[in-house]
Amino acid sequence: MGKGALKFGGKSGILPTPRPIFRRNPIRAPTAEEREHAQSLEQGYAEGVPEPQRAGMKFPRAPLIKPVVTVSERIAATIDRRAQVDAHKASQVKPEVRQSSDFEWELKKNEIRREHLRAAYLAEEKRLVKLDELKQKQAKRAQEEKARERVYEESDATKLTLPTVDSYLQGSLMRQRTPEERAIMEEQRTINRKRQDLAVQEQRASDVLDLYHAASEFITTEAELDQAIKDAFEVNVGKFESKQMAIENKLAGHAYAVTHQTTNEGLVMDHALGEINGQPGLDSIESTLDGEIERLRLEAQYMASQQNQ
Repeated sequence: MGKGALKFGGKSGILPTPRPIFRRNPIRAPTAEEREHAQSLEQGYAEGVPEPQRAGMKFPRAPLIKPVVTVSERIAATIDRRAQVDAHKASQVKPEVRQSSDFEWELKKNEIRREHLRAAYLAEEKRLVKLDELKQKQAKRAQEEKARERVYEESDATKLTLPTVDSYLQGSLMRQRTPEERAIMEEQRTINRKRQDLAVQEQRASDVLDLYHAASEFITTEAELDQAIKDAFEVNVGKFESKQMAIENKLAGHAYAVTHQTTNEGLVMDHALGEINGQPGLDSIESTLDGEIERLRLEAQYMASQQNQ
């Protein structure tokens, strides 16, 4: 570890880019600098070549500008609309069901989830606004430094005086980060640390769920122990002969020889479907607990009822 990394708590290297929460549509219109930067990007089309078409659709040279969806519009489209769906659902049930504790608790949980989502959206909006202000200050300071350097280079003192090696060695060889740059770095480190903590917690939850599914095969009674000892010490002649025949055919070079690969196939199926040993995985359980599956079903019913009216 070099002495330069000690100033930053023993950490070095390039931090990964944090994953944005509002990925599909921006929450504000792009600035003039951002539009200029997007137009300057090379799209890979030579001049004079017509735009490619496929199935009657043209692929433009310039990147498509995504429509702006503000945070208030997102809240109205997701949280407020969900509240209306819950109110419509409550109005359709019977009075005795509406007064039950389970139904009231279900509505209360949905309200808590909506409020947490609203708070997360507003907090992310404040954080993005703060980052934009820091970047604007940093860009303004860089422009001022460039202007000062230009004036210094064009002055008579610079034209008549050449820098020496001693003048280069005076002071630090590397430019120190500005307060805005340090604040941006701290924000990125916080996001990365929280993402790593979330990954560790999800892995722990997945391990506990794997142990829960495996517990169904544990030996807990004397009858199960006797059956396990019997299966372990008795030879299944048919199963042994089938495996022996498959191995002999494989060694003989027959193309139709089949070997048992149930373990690998099961691992591939579990990874593709997000399951654990054929049982529901962590994503399925989280979707069920937070009401995502139930929300999608209720929205589908609500949309179908609106179309039928």
